[in-house]
Amino acid sequence: MKLLRFFCVIVFSYSSLFAQIGGDNTYEFLNLISSSRISALGNALINVVDDDINLAQQLPSLNNQGMNHQFSINYTNYYAGVNFGSLLYGLPSSKFENITIGLKYLNYGDFTRTDEFGFVLGDFTAGEYAFYLSGLVLKGKSLRLGSTLKAVYSNLDAYNSFGFLADLSATYELKKNRMLASILVKNAGFQLKSYDQVYEPMPFEVIFGLSSKLEYAPLRWSISWAHLEKWDLTYVPNQSNSIESLTNEEIDLAPTFREKLLSHIHLGGEFLFTKNFHLRAGYNFRRRQEMALDLFKHNIGVSWGFGMKIKKFHFNYARAAYHAAGPMHTFSITTNLK
Repeated sequence: MKLLRFFCVIVFSYSSLFAQIGGDNTYEFLNLISSSRISALGNALINVVDDDINLAQQLPSLNNQGMNHQFSINYTNYYAGVNFGSLLYGLPSSKFENITIGLKYLNYGDFTRTDEFGFVLGDFTAGEYAFYLSGLVLKGKSLRLGSTLKAVYSNLDAYNSFGFLADLSATYELKKNRMLASILVKNAGFQLKSYDQVYEPMPFEVIFGLSSKLEYAPLRWSISWAHLEKWDLTYVPNQSNSIESLTNEEIDLAPTFREKLLSHIHLGGEFLFTKNFHLRAGYNFRRRQEMALDLFKHNIGVSWGFGMKIKKFHFNYARAAYHAAGPMHTFSITTNLK
């Protein structure tokens, strides 16, 4: 309970500084989803207690004994030579059932250093890393409370930064309705060392999610409401009207109530055909609103994937459509080392 009290102090002390969205914060790589299963479901919170250790990285309250000795490797080939991924392992614990330890990384690749005249001076690299420690804080008959501690190191050429953050999640099981509900408070913390004596806010977020498996159909659905701490998630809030140059007509650029509402919602569904083979699909409204082009929308915001078990290995794949540059592919392999 000391850990819980410490975390609450962090949340209430710094929440007023964190009510900002992507682009205004440092350590944004923490919001990248490295799990194929979660990515295929549109980044929705997956509320299910099973042996997928990647779920404990998303929701620490889902740590359980089934994750003991589970080892997972996740890799995503991002854009422009950038890649990221994670390594996770479940340690058995008599007090906390399971303690998940892990590493998440983002590799920006190699860069060429030049002076103001374009003369090549050499090369440099950049990367960011987060070390995870996740476990249950409290387990009741229907309520599970978990927390994750993160130590972050960021290196951007000659600049580097250290930070300490924490997540707290609560999962409540509605047994009669076969439904689980979770609330996640993530990335509350601070920089221990800034890049250049300028301390920046963290990518703080509050998410609420529901998941349920249908009684007579092999389908588990999930829905999440992201960024509960801020209502307007539009990229340029309070936009004013503009004039169309060809028709000289006024164009209303202000986001509608519907756009603001849907930008918080992530949807996902798992089709559990057999014990060893699952199909998945998801939809991310905010991704479509921000990344789709007027002349190229297609299936931007749509994601899908599958998971299959072959002997002792779980193989998972996800394809997520972000924009016209092409989709993002994520691969995951999980096995029990014991």
